[in-house]
Amino acid sequence: AVSFGKAVLHEASNHLMPNGKQCQIRAGVHTGEVCSGVVGSRMPRYCLFGDTVNTASRMESTSLPGRMQVSEVTHALVSGAAMGDDDGNGNG
Repeated sequence: AVSFGKAVLHEASNHLMPNGKQCQIRAGVHTGEVCSGVVGSRMPRYCLFGDTVNTASRMESTSLPGRMQVSEVTHALVSGAAMGDDDGNGNG
């Protein structure tokens, strides 16, 4: 999710808005349990629910434009992988 977020932030920065300014989006990342399901009958939508989603949403809304805010839980997991606990091939 963090790699995807970085890629999306980078891609957005390559685009100009109709007003001529650089596109800047925000991202929030948190790790935890979620509940998912399809909501609606006329126009069904796949939705995620739970504290993890709410935390990620709050982190996104308080982030600076063009930046990604990562929770402590996610940071601990990601920094562990970056330090060699995971070789990127599912062997760590």
